[in-house]
Amino acid sequence: MKGKFTICLSAFVLILAYLITGSGCINIDNPVVQPVDYRSSAKFVNLKTGATIKVNVDGTDKVASLAFGEATSYFDLPAGSRVFAFGAGDSVRRTLESEKKYSVFYVGKGSDSVLFAVERNTFDEPYPSGKALVRFLHLSPNLGTAKVIVNFAGKDSVFSSVPFKGGTPYLEISSFPDTVKYTVISGSDTLVKGWDSGITGPGRYSVVVYGLKTDLQKKLFKED
Repeated sequence: MKGKFTICLSAFVLILAYLITGSGCINIDNPVVQPVDYRSSAKFVNLKTGATIKVNVDGTDKVASLAFGEATSYFDLPAGSRVFAFGAGDSVRRTLESEKKYSVFYVGKGSDSVLFAVERNTFDEPYPSGKALVRFLHLSPNLGTAKVIVNFAGKDSVFSSVPFKGGTPYLEISSFPDTVKYTVISGSDTLVKGWDSGITGPGRYSVVVYGLKTDLQKKLFKED
């Protein structure tokens, strides 16, 4: 009986040694194995008409003063459930995914007026070499569902039904200085006609319309 136990124990030790030193071992120096980063990144954009705001995350002030139409740089934040406050009594809880980058667009009071727009994974390259990625975001609270026409390289891409806090996919621009023009139609009203967004080189961008319908604003924000 003792002999059998000794043989079994020896076999177990040999198998364990193989797993530790042989092909069963995980090579932590392998560059293909990416570590898990439990952080995310977020920048804040104030699109609340006529207001200057501050931004607080989980009780800590991140931005002391952010004017209408302006954006911050990116902040590293822990992934998971976070509480964002944009002014007295105006806060929203949101779960941030690990290894994701966000632009947080604040449009007005309440959680329904905050858009957490995901841009990309933090480990990814920002954009294809020598090219631009551009998307359109609808952040005008009283504009209604809009028709958006994007014109570049002599062709139109038409998005017939873009709702508030909605947008288009990223479009890839591969040649410069091709102009990228936007037309925005709400009902029978053409509110923006053939606007040149101003993209002149590679990067990742968001073209945003915001403010009230009677005084619609438009701006190009560079993400990366």
